[in-house]
Amino acid sequence: MKSMKTKIVTGVVAVGLLSGVGAAFAKTDAGEILQGWYDGQFGKSTSSLESETAKYGTDQQTAWSGEYNNLKTDATNSINGTKTSETNKAKGEINGAKKGHLDVLKAKKAEISGYMDDQFDAISVAAQNGIKSAGDKTLTDAYDDLQKHTESKGWDAYVDMNSQLASAEFDAIRDLEDAIYFAKKDLQDQLNAETSATTTEIKEAIDAKIAELRTLITAKKNELLTAQQEFISKEAQDRVTKAKADLDATVFDTINQ
Repeated sequence: MKSMKTKIVTGVVAVGLLSGVGAAFAKTDAGEILQGWYDGQFGKSTSSLESETAKYGTDQQTAWSGEYNNLKTDATNSINGTKTSETNKAKGEINGAKKGHLDVLKAKKAEISGYMDDQFDAISVAAQNGIKSAGDKTLTDAYDDLQKHTESKGWDAYVDMNSQLASAEFDAIRDLEDAIYFAKKDLQDQLNAETSATTTEIKEAIDAKIAELRTLITAKKNELLTAQQEFISKEAQDRVTKAKADLDATVFDTINQ
């Protein structure tokens, strides 16, 4: 480019010299001609620079947009994966705890049901044996005189025994029903509390992770933006410095030829 500039200026000067007319040369201002030529070349360079950098900026923006969308997609998938795995884990633990309590309650109920009949049978047998012994003794001592008396007392004892056993059975059933009801209620209250606490904990973890990602991505964007701005500013200044040096060299070389 410097050689081409030299040839152009030399050609202009040569034409003036060949004319042999001093007045004509005096009217031709080399600086103005050079300025006009430079302005034209500078305009071309500016148009080329603007076109190329605009295209480059558009291409880079398109590429970054796709990359950024992939970043957001990856972040979303990771968050949803964590949510799913933690939710399933929490549900498994809650269901396991519930099953443990139900198994214990079921086993205890079966145990009580298994020996309840034997308990009452033993009471009944013991009572009947006592009645029989008393009756036998009474019969031995005074069968005729005491027969009605012993039968009456025996019947009274039987009625009283049945009444007490019926009351005991009723109380036992009511106590068992109450125990089952409160066991179920306590378990349900615990399940509700655990479910609510776990749900809140998971939501807070999701919110915290989103805030963390937002901060990191924004910081990275600012870092990259600053780097690009500094790069563009430096390159622009370097181009200006080089252009000024080239212009100075051209003026010096051309005038001194």
